Amino acid sequence: MDQSAPNPIPFSLLGDADPAAAAVLISQPEQAQSIALLYEISHELTSILDREELLRRIAERVKKLVNYHVFTVMLWNESTQMLESVFSQRYENALPLRFQMPLHQGITGTAAAERRTIRVVDVRLDPRYVSTNEDVEVRSELVVPLLLRDRLVGVLDLESTMPQAFSAEHERLLNILGSYIAVALENSRLFEEARENQTRLMNDLETAREIQRQLLPSGAKEIPGLDLATAYVPARELGGDFYDLLPYGVGRLAIANGDVSGKGTAAALYGSLAIGILRELVHDNEASPSEMLVQLNNRLLAARLDARFIAMQFAVYDAALRELTIANAGGTLPLLIRNREVTEVNVAGMPLGLLPEAEYDQVTLSLSPGDIVVFASDGIHESMNKEQEEYGVDRLRGLLSTVTSADPGYKVAQRIIKATDEHTGPGRMPHDDRTLLVLRITEDAEADFSKLPIIY
Repeated sequence: MDQSAPNPIPFSLLGDADPAAAAVLISQPEQAQSIALLYEISHELTSILDREELLRRIAERVKKLVNYHVFTVMLWNESTQMLESVFSQRYENALPLRFQMPLHQGITGTAAAERRTIRVVDVRLDPRYVSTNEDVEVRSELVVPLLLRDRLVGVLDLESTMPQAFSAEHERLLNILGSYIAVALENSRLFEEARENQTRLMNDLETAREIQRQLLPSGAKEIPGLDLATAYVPARELGGDFYDLLPYGVGRLAIANGDVSGKGTAAALYGSLAIGILRELVHDNEASPSEMLVQLNNRLLAARLDARFIAMQFAVYDAALRELTIANAGGTLPLLIRNREVTEVNVAGMPLGLLPEAEYDQVTLSLSPGDIVVFASDGIHESMNKEQEEYGVDRLRGLLSTVTSADPGYKVAQRIIKATDEHTGPGRMPHDDRTLLVLRITEDAEADFSKLPIIY
């Protein structure tokens, strides 16, 4: 062979064999056919991400290039510093055989440690040989290290019951294919790692969603003359909206409806922080709604969480007086339905967590049986269809104008959620969380105002 001939293959060939010149490969039909098959196999393998499928396909495709009786793929485990078999095939059958091999031990360990291909014509004459399969009388072996920029990924180990079964041409072909197999195995490892991380993340999100759900109360009782309903539909696994119902003295109930800027996990955690602070402030505290927002604003500012703020409505209902006092920190305007006429309760203010020394106004509504008050997050108003049209406050007011004083609160909430779903259209994911609190004033001839509200 002409040692001065140029190497036409753009790969660093490992092992004892010399690269063949292009003219030699082209002039021999079998070699040309092998190169064509090699090209086809390399592209096929690098497109497979599932490791089990990839290993099975590697064994099948290598068999087309090199005839073997036993085929093993071993991968390098950085933590154990061992080569570990992940796939073995004897003749046509996959084997459950699992074993480890340290570097510099056996022919596989030596090839891996020295980063070079080793071809043994007769293992009986090689003291490095270590038998891992007692059912097959191995005579020859070809071990190809799988490298990525000189980083060890693993080895291919081919064994045959025939001496001198593997040729220099086999060695050259597998050296070339080995680089593609190394890339394919690394891609498969990264894909599997990403899939495991995704599964773990989804499990964590599901747990977090359940925790968030349990933080939100379903309703309250022992508030004479009040029919209360809630609805909460997060746009993602975790929502940035939140609400809370809190005892606020005998016969008085505090209602909070918040919307954290942004979405996802960070928004949900910030909302949980706000709920915790709010419950701490409400305990043994009968401050007015506007004063409560001032206190909550100061506490959120003290947390020093940049780029986060909360739009929030805070109200207190006094059952004995049938009065609802509302303060608003940047949230949507509450809606009052009275005799099918819908009006906005004009109370506004700065979102929480933005500016110190913010002050908040409040409005007190004197309510009568049949009156309904709706607190809706902006996710209700901004539900968008495929034409990029928002549901909007006008559609919401139109819907609420059909509500009667006999309609229970939960029916009102269901109708609003259904209407926004229908506006968005089938198959379209909502872009924001949707939260509703519906308060309906009822007659209560045997009212007992001496009890604290019970939240459930």
